[in-house]
Amino acid sequence: MTESPLKKEEMVKQVFENIQDRYDLLDSIISAGMDQRWRRFALEKLDINDANEILDCGAGTGKLTRMIIDSCPGCRVTSLDITQSMFRPSILPETRFIVASAEDMPLESSSFNAVVSAYLTRNLGNVDNYFREAFRVLKNGGRFVNLDIYNPTLPGFSTLFRIYFYHIVPVIGNAATHSKSYTYLANSVKNFHSQETIKEKIEAAGFVHTGFKKMMGGSIGIHWGTKP
Repeated sequence: MTESPLKKEEMVKQVFENIQDRYDLLDSIISAGMDQRWRRFALEKLDINDANEILDCGAGTGKLTRMIIDSCPGCRVTSLDITQSMFRPSILPETRFIVASAEDMPLESSSFNAVVSAYLTRNLGNVDNYFREAFRVLKNGGRFVNLDIYNPTLPGFSTLFRIYFYHIVPVIGNAATHSKSYTYLANSVKNFHSQETIKEKIEAAGFVHTGFKKMMGGSIGIHWGTKP
């Protein structure tokens, strides 16, 4: 039986509440410090400038939010996440933080110049709802960029990835957090869409000039599109 989006959202909230105090450290260790490089590339594709209104969806602890603020001091940034305990408002006082689902945002239509998300989509109950919501809140000509982890496609590397990410990472993460959260996170990648399918779904939401870039043997994907 397929899990309902609401049940998945509650489960995801619990997963991240369990690991919120160790997430950033483990994120960097597991990715061998590459996670910030991938966020920087996503930010480059966002193509923002001063006076832009930016929305960071699934903001988590605010790593990407911090990068947006540092690279564009004149931008006004809104961060949205379902898990309030992960976010660090004390170190991001410039940011408006909203506790809400990315699939049903309490935000006005056509109110942002750019929408970006990192490691969000595979944790959603219905990724199509999120893409439609991102399209709705963007202004005409606004840019959408999404970064996430996928099953790799490069022969040889895909085998190594499966061993590392589906067997070693859960052991390390679960032991460090005294939970089963990293078993869920590994499975969220295993059961996720292909990068090609995500591009099709972004286009189905109404975006044009879409594209995507595979990195790390196809285990990392950055997708983008523009609202006409």
